[in-house]
Amino acid sequence: MQIPFRKIHESPKPFHIKDGRVECSGTFWRSGKHKITIEGKLEGETEFICDRCGKSYGAPIEESFSLEAVDRPVKVEDSLDMVECLDGIVDFDSICRSETASIQSEYHLCPECADKEDFEIEL
Repeated sequence: MQIPFRKIHESPKPFHIKDGRVECSGTFWRSGKHKITIEGKLEGETEFICDRCGKSYGAPIEESFSLEAVDRPVKVEDSLDMVECLDGIVDFDSICRSETASIQSEYHLCPECADKEDFEIEL
């Protein structure tokens, strides 16, 4: 779902996107002349890679997120929870994929490795 930046108004509007087994829903609204606030939630199941054994496994996710979209370049120090929409289009599909990828990049252990207290590997 893509919406032109200029067509987003101050009143909150809902969005709902399904990408595979993950659903992304929430609201968005204009919070400044060049700023849009997006608050949402990711729910469903996604694939993770175990950081200990390297196996892929599916697990449920339920995470909330809040970020801002701007139509002008910003300094990195301003906010890390910001999306630049320099082409004037807010791409909600891309935002939801990015939020899912961010969760997947965190440290995760598969159920087998999570049950092991001692872990040794011989190099």
